[in-house]
Amino acid sequence: MRNRSWINWAIIFAILLGSGVLTILLPALLGGGAAEPLPRTPSTVTIVPPIAIAGRDSFTLASWQVMLALAFLVPALVIGAGLTLGLVSILASRFINRTKSTPDFQQSAAAVEKRRAERVARMRETRPTSKAPESTWKRWAVITTALSILMFVGFGALLIAGFFFPSNQIVRQDNIVNITSLFALGALLVALVVMALTLRGDRLTAPDRSGAMPIPWDFVAVVLTGLLVVGLGIAVIAIVNAP
Repeated sequence: MRNRSWINWAIIFAILLGSGVLTILLPALLGGGAAEPLPRTPSTVTIVPPIAIAGRDSFTLASWQVMLALAFLVPALVIGAGLTLGLVSILASRFINRTKSTPDFQQSAAAVEKRRAERVARMRETRPTSKAPESTWKRWAVITTALSILMFVGFGALLIAGFFFPSNQIVRQDNIVNITSLFALGALLVALVVMALTLRGDRLTAPDRSGAMPIPWDFVAVVLTGLLVVGLGIAVIAIVNAP
């Protein structure tokens, strides 16, 4: 089963990588070209190190060379930092486990747990419970979810209105109307009506009670793979179009 899972992920990665590279190279293979020719004069980047290296105070490189170096440098730094943190975590975990296994630590932990249990028992006898009723957190679940949805709907409406109406205004019967605000307000009203008819606290809090919502690692892996393909595509474009 594990080998089959790796095969599936290899197929997905190959499809994403192949589609990205094919999208870049297909116009050239079919004899087509861009609507506007790409600039043939390469841009340069001047790097000034804090100290002179080999007798030079600055280095001038092509921009595609800098981007290609960053494409290798950033993953190397991320992987190196991850390995370092992983090694530190393993060593700290082993030290903690050895400390927990000692008799002195176990005796001290048992004494602290006993004192804590006695303190909690005394507090329960003298103080009433402050647990919020179920209706309260259901109501707050609805409120926070509605506010989040309204925020995204508002941002999306503003983006769409800005795309169709770059000036954000239209003229109607010699009057200037702010169409962007009206469009966003209408989208918010529609979202409010839909949420009033469909949004219920029982539906939102059901996953919290069941605990049956694992982290979608497959979705996260696909998104990260897609971002990796985009990065490789940008690097290929920079290399292929380099003069």
